[in-house]
Formats: sequence, structure tokens, C-alpha cells
Amino acid sequence: MKTKAANLEDPYKYSPKQEGDPWEVLLKPEIEADQVRCDSWKEEVQNLLIFAGLFSSVVTSFVINSYQTLQQGPNDVIIGLLFHIASGLDTSSPFPPSVDPTQILSPFSPTVSSVRINALWFISLILSLTTVLIGTIALQWLREHQYYPGCSAKEKLTILHMRTEALEAWHVPQIFSALPLMLQAALILFLAGLIDFATFLGTKLMIVISVFVGITLFFLATTTVCPA
Repeated sequence: MKTKAANLEDPYKYSPKQEGDPWEVLLKPEIEADQVRCDSWKEEVQNLLIFAGLFSSVVTSFVINSYQTLQQGPNDVIIGLLFHIASGLDTSSPFPPSVDPTQILSPFSPTVSSVRINALWFISLILSLTTVLIGTIALQWLREHQYYPGCSAKEKLTILHMRTEALEAWHVPQIFSALPLMLQAALILFLAGLIDFATFLGTKLMIVISVFVGITLFFLATTTVCPA
């Protein structure tokens, strides 16, 4: 019995395995690359949020005490008034009061160092809170960026490319890179204000604090510049 030669138009005796959706094949590496990038951003931002929250608490505790130096204390006003009353009642004394009461009751003016310290610490606190705000919003962006409700593989691939282009257009990678710099700037300003504040505590303590702050800033500068 002769075997009939095979023809291209003949039906398959054994059907070939289905290859699946070709869009899924194209989508998989794109999704994996995007997942790796978004996960790295999420991990970095979450670590920054933890540090920024703790740092903001520390700065706030210093600011609560330091801003009082910008205002005249109620005790100073009471002392001035009592001095003025006592000076008016002491008519038997042949000597005039040694201190002019108008100088005590003169308008209050904070020292330059107090203004400088508070300015540094308030700006530091603002930068820290801004980092928390931007980081929280950025995490929301990433969550929406990776959300594809009820989309086919073809639609997901199209949406992914559109969203990736939008991230680049809105400079989102640069925003993530700026968050650590903002937090580092806040830390530097706080340490600068801390050195200035230490001048009120004595020369020896100021020198000790300045040395440790200098070591910290040197390490920060070295680890920032050398890898570049």
C-alpha cells in the first residue's frame, strides 16, 4: 500500500501547540522592567518618609523652645512694671534710680543670633515636611501608574507606554532624585542652627558640637561627591 504524499492543504494529524496571545509576550518584559523601577522608587521614598517623620519631630521640639526667644517674655514685662512702680514710690531716696525704667519698658527686639537660629530651623522643618508631602503624593502616582482595571494585554501595553512618556514629561524621575537632596539640605540647615545655638551654651560645648557636626558633614560630602 502506497503512502500518499503530504500536502500543505491537508489537515493536521497532530495540531500544533497554541502560542498564546502575542501581546502578552510583548507586555511581559515591559511590565517587569516597569515593576523593578517602581519598586526601587517605592522603597527609597518609604525610607525617606520614615526618616523625614522622625527628623521633623526632632526639629519641632527645638523650634518650640527657640521661637520663644523671638518674643518678649511676660516675666520681663512684669519686672519692668514693678520696677517702675517701686521707683515712683521711693520718693524718700535722695538718689535717682540707677536704671532708667523706660529702658526696661522699651520695645522688645530679638537678637540677631536668635533670628538666625529660628530662620535656619524653620526652613529645615519646612523642607522636611515638604519632602513628606511630595513623597506621599509620589507614592499615589506610582499606585495609579501600575493600575490597569479590566484591560487586555494590548491595552495594557498601550497605556504603559503612554504613562511612561507622561512620567518623563512631568519629570517624575527627577522629582524622586530631588527628595533625598531636600532632606539632606534640611539636615544641614538644622546642624548649622545647632552650632549657632551652641554659642549660648559655652565655648567648650560649642567646639565639641562643631567637631561632630563637621565630621557628619564631611562624611555626607565625601559620600556624595566621590561616587560621582
